Amino acid sequence: MKKIKFKSIFISDIHLGTKHCKASLLLDLFKKVKFENLFLIGDIVDLWALNSHWYWDRDHGKVIEKFLKYSRKRNVKYILGNHDMLFRNLLIRNSFQFGEIPLSDHLIYQSIKGKRLLLIHGDQFDGFMRNLGWLYHLGDKTYDFVVFFNTILNNLRKLFGKEYWSLAGYLKSKVKTVLANVTKFETILLTYAKDHNVDGVICGHTHSPSMKQMDGCIYMNDGDWVDSCTFIAESLDGDFYLFDFKMNEMARISL
Repeated sequence: MKKIKFKSIFISDIHLGTKHCKASLLLDLFKKVKFENLFLIGDIVDLWALNSHWYWDRDHGKVIEKFLKYSRKRNVKYILGNHDMLFRNLLIRNSFQFGEIPLSDHLIYQSIKGKRLLLIHGDQFDGFMRNLGWLYHLGDKTYDFVVFFNTILNNLRKLFGKEYWSLAGYLKSKVKTVLANVTKFETILLTYAKDHNVDGVICGHTHSPSMKQMDGCIYMNDGDWVDSCTFIAESLDGDFYLFDFKMNEMARISL
């Protein structure tokens, strides 16, 4: 099978170390794509979950092996999030690498078309979101139950020939408080981007995949690999795409 070629791929919120991580689907993705740059934008390894109880299956290890293998021949960068924030203590003391992969809090990426994009997980801007821990922190029992129930539901839907349906996504769309806070999160990030003379931002954290232009600034959120299984990719022509790997769908933005 011929692989799809990209300039860069942006992935976040894999949450390796949790039973809800879709590591096997991520491995399937890597069989279908080829790229020069891979940016891991936070919450890749869920140190919070691993600290409370150990969970690590074979596919989780294979994902780490893939990252390390890619880093020997391609450009791989790891930007830290809140679930892997323990690594930030190492950044403060000295430069730190994960194998050959450098770690940082944020990066500036220049696209093929010359746009400067801030790459950041986004937890630094979510002071107002911490009250919504049931939705955004995988260690929370409520969110665990939602994902567990969603798995059972979609297994039944598959038996009847139905497409994948996200219960977590549905709840987000119906809870006005969540929608208001996600919008506020986007606005704060874009304001920060403008103040720091960049053309836009690519982030994660909210598990809410999105691609839009607001007030002349670009906002892209690559989603997660717990529920949505989405990622951002820059084509060799410099266009950006938001891919839904489960639904085999994509949205496109031309910068």
